Amino acid sequence: MLVNADKISGRTVGRPLRPEVIEEMDRELTKAIEDFDRAVNVEALRLAKETGNHELSQSGENSFNFA
Repeated sequence: MLVNADKISGRTVGRPLRPEVIEEMDRELTKAIEDFDRAVNVEALRLAKETGNHELSQSGENSFNFA
């Protein structure tokens, strides 16, 4: 993820950020979090395939076994 240096430097010298800049940064952070979540899910599936353990769990209550 690339972050515009002007956004960071503008904030560090005490200038307030404009609402549209905050919204853009929020979108970028949301996208980074979603990308990370997808990467974790892909890695979990890869490990499950590698170990032969295909059990998925949601909220610790429901289990789905694909073995």
